[in-house]
Amino acid sequence: MRKYFDVGIIGAGISGLGLAIALSQNGHQVTVFEKSKSIRSIGAGLQLSPNGVKALQRLGLKEEIFTLSIKPTKINIRNGSNDSFIAEIPLGQKALERYSANFLQIHRSDLINLLFDRAKHVGVNVVFGEQAIVTSLGAEKSRIATKSFEYYFDVVIGADGVHSETRKKFMTLSKPKFLNQVAYRATVPLSKVDKKFSEPSVRMYLGSGKHVICYPLRPSNLLNLIFCKSETEWQSDGWNTPAKKEELVTTFFDFSDTEQLIKHIDEVRKWGLFGYESKENWTKNNLVLIGDACHPMLPYLAQGANQALEDAVSLGFYLSFSGSNSISKRLALYYENRCARVLSVQRASERNARIYHLSNGVARFFTHGFMGLASTFMPTFLLSRFDWLYGYDFNPSA
Repeated sequence: MRKYFDVGIIGAGISGLGLAIALSQNGHQVTVFEKSKSIRSIGAGLQLSPNGVKALQRLGLKEEIFTLSIKPTKINIRNGSNDSFIAEIPLGQKALERYSANFLQIHRSDLINLLFDRAKHVGVNVVFGEQAIVTSLGAEKSRIATKSFEYYFDVVIGADGVHSETRKKFMTLSKPKFLNQVAYRATVPLSKVDKKFSEPSVRMYLGSGKHVICYPLRPSNLLNLIFCKSETEWQSDGWNTPAKKEELVTTFFDFSDTEQLIKHIDEVRKWGLFGYESKENWTKNNLVLIGDACHPMLPYLAQGANQALEDAVSLGFYLSFSGSNSISKRLALYYENRCARVLSVQRASERNARIYHLSNGVARFFTHGFMGLASTFMPTFLLSRFDWLYGYDFNPSA
């Protein structure tokens, strides 16, 4: 069995670039196809948890990631309607000691640029401005075609997101369904809002059927804002639709802290949140899916990027260090390593959605009260519930 492969990856997002780095570091020839004309990242901030940070360290970004990040000291959970304290989850040094890695806050474009620079450094070939499509799967070689050229690879990867064309064409996986949640993203200059928002922490405001999360970003000196609400329908075909500030004003009118934030927003975008729980295989012959292409999830544990990075490290390992196994067997080992964990993360994210959006006043009163008591008398209890998630570091036998 050959030791090194020619690999074609469709999509230069977090999962695609992360995998390209992992494979190239191990000697494979990697080509990434990106339909945009340059590296770009729609969105704003994202949260990296210790499991994702460990994956980045395996990709050679141990130091660079810290220069563009903020290390939050805590998650500050508050009542949206009156800004009263609910609970606090310690991060910072306590999390570092507990998980051997930090929580970080970073702008998505900064992370993408770091991954792209690292990919180029280790020899990844990135083809921009071409819509690439997997056109055939072969016993030994598969074909990716663009408008201009045809390419043949030993392994092809669909890293093309929640509405993956690769998945639609070759897989029988379930179609992602609308999860009755809509999210809005925006940023505002920290200089225009109360100084409390500049603190290195995550602030979370909970309400009936909705919540708001905000945290500062460096070096742009922006406050990242995510407004989430429960919704029964999603009409748009797009995942990143321009929205009006009036929508936020109408929905979050009863949140005491949001008025000053919304008035300083210049641009806001929204998208319907899609996902599915599936135990169906993500592989077919020498084709495999990665990231949102095979396991989209709600963002209520901030795990989309982190799970994509875990995917990259796992798949990079199994394609590189699986003895004489065939490509299809190596891909199967990756799926077996990732499937149960991803399913657990999806379900935990859905549980968080229910907790964040409790509409029954009595249930909300007792749930928030329990969170407050736990925070006061057992400060690390709420964090410890996710030791299984944040303490993870890739283990081939897991």
